[in-house]
Amino acid sequence: MTDTIVALLAKAKQHFIAGRIDAAQHDLQSILRVRADHPGALEAMSFVYAAREDYTRAAELAWRAAQPATTVPQQLEQAARICQCAQRHADAVALYERLLALAPDHAEALHGAAMSFMQLAQAEAALACLTRLTRRYPHAAQAHYNRGTLLGLLGRYDEELEAYRRAIELKPDFVAAYVNLGVALRDLHRFDEALRQFRKALSIDTNDAGARTNRAQTNLLLGEFEHGWREYEWRWRDGEMTHGFPAATQWTGQPLAGKTVLVHAEQGFGDTLQFIRFIERLNAKGARVIARVQEALRPLLQNVAGAASVTGEFSALPAFDYHVPMLSLPHALTLREGDFATSSAYLRVDTEVEDAARASWSDVIGANENDDRRLRVGVVWSGSTTHVNDRNRSMPLAELLPLFDADARFISLQQEPRERDRACVDELAQRGRLIDTGARLTTFPATAALVAQLDLVIAVDTAVAHLAGALGKPVWIALPFTPDWRWQLNRDDSPWYADARLFRQTRRGEWGDVVAALRTAIDARIAARSTTRHAA
Repeated sequence: MTDTIVALLAKAKQHFIAGRIDAAQHDLQSILRVRADHPGALEAMSFVYAAREDYTRAAELAWRAAQPATTVPQQLEQAARICQCAQRHADAVALYERLLALAPDHAEALHGAAMSFMQLAQAEAALACLTRLTRRYPHAAQAHYNRGTLLGLLGRYDEELEAYRRAIELKPDFVAAYVNLGVALRDLHRFDEALRQFRKALSIDTNDAGARTNRAQTNLLLGEFEHGWREYEWRWRDGEMTHGFPAATQWTGQPLAGKTVLVHAEQGFGDTLQFIRFIERLNAKGARVIARVQEALRPLLQNVAGAASVTGEFSALPAFDYHVPMLSLPHALTLREGDFATSSAYLRVDTEVEDAARASWSDVIGANENDDRRLRVGVVWSGSTTHVNDRNRSMPLAELLPLFDADARFISLQQEPRERDRACVDELAQRGRLIDTGARLTTFPATAALVAQLDLVIAVDTAVAHLAGALGKPVWIALPFTPDWRWQLNRDDSPWYADARLFRQTRRGEWGDVVAALRTAIDARIAARSTTRHAA
C-alpha cells in the first residue's frame, strides 16, 4: 500500500506541474480515501485548491498537513502563506513561529509574521518582527520600508521618516519609499518637503500613480485646485479604484447639447452627497443627465436638481453618449474655489416626507410650544470603520463628554455606535443628556428628515456632515490635524458649504482643544439664541 501511495503522489505532482489540475486532484483523492491524514497528499491537495483560488479549502488542508512536529521549514512557510491568502492570520502566525523556532533568522518568516500580526491589529508584535528583520538584514530596503509604514500607524513619526530615508539610502530608485516619505511629511504639515519627495518619485517613474495621486491630494489640500484636479485623475491607476466604463467615452469637456451624460458615484456616501451638486451644470450645458448613485442614497437623491433620472448602482443602465465619474466633474468643468459654494440647500426633503417625519420624530424634536425648546443638536462622533482614515477622523464618544453638559437637546445621529461607545451612549441617555435615535436611522431619507428638524449638526468628517451641509443646515465639523484635502488648512469656514464651521486639531491625535472650542461655540450660540428670544 505504501508503494502505491508513493506512486500516486508522484503521479499527482507530475499532473500538477503539467497543469492538469483535475487529474492531480483525482489521484490525491485516491490517496486520501485510504489515508485521510497523509501529510504529503494533504499538502499537495492544498496546492490544487490554491491553484483554483479556493483559499478557504486550501488553507484547511495546508494547516492539517503541517501539524506533524517533523514538518520541514519550507512546508511551514508555504502553509503559512496559504493561510494568509485565506485570511487565517492567527494560524499563519502560529506556523511562522514554528518556522522561526527552527530557523530564527528566516527573513520570509519574519516578514510574513509581521504582515499577519498587522492584520490581527497586533502592531507591537509586528514591529518586533520587522525590527528583528532589519537588524539581522540591515541592507534589506523593503524591510525598512515596511517598518516605516508600521511606525506611522503607531504614531512614531520621527522613526517613520528615518525608516523611509534608510530604505531610500539603500535603494535610491525606491519609488514607493519616496511616496510614503512624502505622505508622512504632508501629515506633519511639511508640505514643501512632501512635494519634493513626490517630484523625486516622478523623476524616477513619471507614471507612478501613487506619486501623482498623493501630489494631487496635497495640492488640493493647499488650495491649488488647477494642478490638483488635473492630477487627481490618476486615482484610477492608483490602488484598486475602478469604474468599469471605457475611457474613450469619458466626458472631458466636449459639447453636450443634445447628449446624454451618465454621472456615476465613486468612493463614499459623503463624496456623492458633496459632488452631486455639479450635475446641474451639465444640464445647463444642454445635457440630459443620468445620475448613478449608491443604492442607499438613491431614494434621497431621486429628485436632485439637474438629473433627468437617478438610478442605483446595480440597476441596468440606459444608453448614454458620455460618462463621467462624480469627482472628475470639477476638473472637466474647470471649476475653481469660487464655483464650489452654494448659497442655499441643494438637497431637500420631500414636503410629505418632512411632514410625516415631524410627526414621527415628535418625541425627539418636540411637537408643540410646551415641549423642550432648547437648541436641538445632532451629534456624530465616528464614521465607517472601513474608511482608510478612520483612525484619525473618528473619536471615542468619551472625548465629547464636556459638550453634553451644555444646555442643549443633544440627539445622536450615530446609526451604529461602536462597542467601545455603547456604555457611554447608555449612560448619557439615562442622564437625559443624549437621545439615542440610532435604531431608527435605517435609511438616508430617515436621517435627512431628522436632520431637517434640527438647529445644528456637530459631526466628524463623515457622510452626515455632508448631508447636513447639502440640506443647508448649520454644521460644525471636527477635523483631525491633517484633514482630508477637501477641508484645506488654516480656515474655519469651507468653500463647499455656506453654513459650515470647521474645528481643527491643533496637535495630532488630540481632540481636547477641538471639544473645548466646540463647547465654547455652543455656549455662545445658546446665549445668543436666548438673547434673541428675550428681545422678541
